[in-house]
Amino acid sequence: MSPFRRRLLPAVLLLLLAALPLWAKQVVTIRVLLQHADQFDGKVVTVTGTVRGYREQVSGAGNPYTTFRLADGELSVSVFVWNQQGLSNGQKVRVTGAFAKVKQVGRYTFDNEIQANRVEALK
Repeated sequence: MSPFRRRLLPAVLLLLLAALPLWAKQVVTIRVLLQHADQFDGKVVTVTGTVRGYREQVSGAGNPYTTFRLADGELSVSVFVWNQQGLSNGQKVRVTGAFAKVKQVGRYTFDNEIQANRVEALK
């Protein structure tokens, strides 16, 4: 194999690995997400909406986290994300994370929740 190909192959593989998250996530509306919750359960989704019920908290173990409702009109889903996000109610955001139709955490049950790994404020 030529020196050029030896250098090109790792670069191409790295590029493909970097693009995997883009192929894995599905961009959907809140309406479609809720109408087809079984289909999206456990999958990484990207959803855009308006922040409602914004709360920054700290767990009993001392870990900061944020919760809010991501709304589009009257429809909404819950969002959980580690760390404080510095957002506010009424702000438009794009959320990417794993969707769970039903999530059980200890004695608590959460319906239609996205555990976000990325929250982007939109203008």
